[in-house]
Amino acid sequence: MKYCVTIVRTGCIFVEAETAEEAMDIADHQKTDTVNWSDDWEATDATQDDDISDFECVCEKAFE
Repeated sequence: MKYCVTIVRTGCIFVEAETAEEAMDIADHQKTDTVNWSDDWEATDATQDDDISDFECVCEKAFE
């Protein structure tokens, strides 16, 4: 079977603003290269999708 697995990566951005709401709005309107990304990520869920083509799938761990 084939699955689409969602990966979540964490990052942070330092924002100067008058309020937390303004800081969130400014952060929400940035591009990915502005964010300081963590090197780690986490698989959060898997949804079966047998329509995924074979060349898009991985079937082995890259490391232990």
